[in-house]
Amino acid sequence: MNFTAKPLLQFFVAASIAVLTLGGCKTVSTLNSKHDTTFGKKHKVTNVHEVKEFPEHLRRVALLPLYKGRYDHIDMELIEENFTQELGKLNLFELVTVEPDRMNEIFGVERYSSVEILPTKLLSKLHEIYAIDGVMLIDVTFFNAYQPVGLGVRAKLLDGHSGQLVWAADETFDAANPAVSNAARKYFQTQSTTQYPLQQTQTSLHSPIRFSKYVAYALFDTIQ
Repeated sequence: MNFTAKPLLQFFVAASIAVLTLGGCKTVSTLNSKHDTTFGKKHKVTNVHEVKEFPEHLRRVALLPLYKGRYDHIDMELIEENFTQELGKLNLFELVTVEPDRMNEIFGVERYSSVEILPTKLLSKLHEIYAIDGVMLIDVTFFNAYQPVGLGVRAKLLDGHSGQLVWAADETFDAANPAVSNAARKYFQTQSTTQYPLQQTQTSLHSPIRFSKYVAYALFDTIQ
């Protein structure tokens, strides 16, 4: 068995990319796809608002059902699960998932958008029932299930006692952007385990469900 084959291939790919970078990002992106590498820029979420000091009393947060807006006809149950899992992985607080049926039972509606005027009883009622200290609302603002996949998300975290906005982010992730595709595949190389470990990370750009794991990670990772 030739144990030097893989290192030589990696050296060849790195050297090739270093040279071909001079020819433009498109060439590097093509080579990345061919060899499942992630050379080049990685997308970073920048449209973020956060209070200077994260409230220490925010220990239990209610995650409300995903608001899909004009995409309400699309089944996003697995995408919603990915957002719940990625937020839970941060261990910033205890997460309480409020199901749509329960929301309908309490408030007469299944979902609230993060940009609509919320009922005055929302925070007090959730605190009364779940003893929460905060509320997380998430909206889907853009969705493209076909290659290249895309997902836009707006999220807001409210202080459950004062109603103050603690954190907010609003970002659109387009897999056609080389920096986004690099960041997504880097995530699957280093942060996420997959059911098929030998599967190339390129497949994450073909599935909106897999892609949503990266989106959720990138978005919630901005919470300090």
